[in-house]
Amino acid sequence: MLPLRCFLVLHQEVTEARIEEFVKVRNFFAPGGALASAHPKYEFRQGQLEMAEAVAEAIEERRHLIVEAGTGTGKTMAYLIPAILSGKRVIVSTGTKNLQEQLFFKDVPLLEKVFGRPLQVTYMKGRANYVCRAKVDEAARAETAWLEGMDEVPDFRLIRDWMPHTEMGDRSELKTIAEPSGVWAKLDARRERCTGQKCAYFDNCFVTAMMRRAAESDVIIVNHHLFFADLAVKQEEFGGILPRYDAVVFDESLEIEDVAGKYFG
Repeated sequence: MLPLRCFLVLHQEVTEARIEEFVKVRNFFAPGGALASAHPKYEFRQGQLEMAEAVAEAIEERRHLIVEAGTGTGKTMAYLIPAILSGKRVIVSTGTKNLQEQLFFKDVPLLEKVFGRPLQVTYMKGRANYVCRAKVDEAARAETAWLEGMDEVPDFRLIRDWMPHTEMGDRSELKTIAEPSGVWAKLDARRERCTGQKCAYFDNCFVTAMMRRAAESDVIIVNHHLFFADLAVKQEEFGGILPRYDAVVFDESLEIEDVAGKYFG
């Protein structure tokens, strides 16, 4: 058992750390603060500040928090900023891939201006969202035999020509291909035909690159399906999809029950 003096010193350090955390959060959201400086139309909202402080405290104390935030509260910033300030690896799980992309391509660049530095943030989607280099190469060598009629040729050539220029290999970059696309289903990186490290393209694989980015990131944006798929995989084997993390933020949490039920119901 710790002596009383030692206990009080430890308790004081925790308290001071928490106060410092609250000061950092307030400095971002206060009128004239960092957010106001980076965003000319920023408006101070007391509810947003209270939510951000609650999120910061929940992450620091490793406890659950449920927040119901009305439209216009600014909940995205209210959880992203404390997550980044925490110094911990935080998973942000969204209900849709559209929200994933909004967070990564719109909100994160704004926060990089607010923080004045690049942020270690990435997003992860299921393997079916990424093109497989090996499948495209295989198809290109036998294009006419592989495709089902001339209707698929334009889509295949579009994917083939796009692949050398994409960094992510993400299906969402291809706006001109119909959803769903029979050609894409033949070329995506689903696990069924994946040979893993035996593949000649493993080092340049888009899924491998996604995993590497995640391992180097402080905030990882996923969707509910991927999050619960990861939990299901970890129950069955030693590996997993997501790297180790310290906290999870569920955005659009009303959908969690249905998604979790598909994997654990």
